[in-house]
Amino acid sequence: MPLLKIDLHVHTVGSPDAHTIREDLPAIIRKRGLDGVAVTEHDNFDPPNLPDALILPGVEVSTREGHVVALGVRESILADLSADETIQRIHDQGGVAIVAHPYDPVSVCVKIARLHVRPDAVETMNADALSFFFCNWLARRDAIRHKLPQVGCSDSHIPETIGDAYTVIDSASTNLEDILDAIRAGRIRPEGHATSIRSKLKKLSYKFK
Repeated sequence: MPLLKIDLHVHTVGSPDAHTIREDLPAIIRKRGLDGVAVTEHDNFDPPNLPDALILPGVEVSTREGHVVALGVRESILADLSADETIQRIHDQGGVAIVAHPYDPVSVCVKIARLHVRPDAVETMNADALSFFFCNWLARRDAIRHKLPQVGCSDSHIPETIGDAYTVIDSASTNLEDILDAIRAGRIRPEGHATSIRSKLKKLSYKFK
C-alpha cells in the first residue's frame, strides 16, 4: 500500500468562518495531489458524504483550554469541557485526539504538559500558524518531549489553502480504522509549508464577498 497524503484539519462551509464548498473537495484533493482530507468543522460534527473522495470524519472541539481535533468519532463532542474530558470522550468513541496548533498566539491553546489524559498526536505543522516556524518549532519540542506522534495540517478555511500542509500516513489501507491505527502508532510524518501571505489575504477577502 502506498503512503497516504491526508490533510487532517480542513474546514468547509460547515464552519461559520470557512468558505470551501463541500462538493468541490474531490476535485481539490486531486488537484493538490492528496489522497484525502479530514473535514473538521468547529464544534459541528457533520461529515460530508462524498463517494468520490476519501473524507475522514472529524470535528474541531473547543475545550476550556483550547482546540482538540477529533478524528474517527461517531457523534458530536460537547464544547467547553476540559481538554482532559474532551480527549477521554474522543477515545470512548474510538477516535483519535489531536492537540491543534498548541502555540497559536491568537487563541487559547491546550498545553500538553498540563494534560492528564494522553492525546494521540500533536499538530506540529500548522500551515496557517501566525508564526509558522516558531509556533511549529515549539509544538515539535513538546511532541518530542512527551513522545507523541506529529501531524501536519493546513487548518484551511478557503479552497486555495487545502494541502498547504498534510500528513504522510503509512496505513495498511484507506480504511478509516487502519488510518487511525497508523496515527496512534506514529507511522506518520508532517509535510508541507506555510500558507502564503497572498492566501492569507485571500482568506480575509472571502469575509467581504
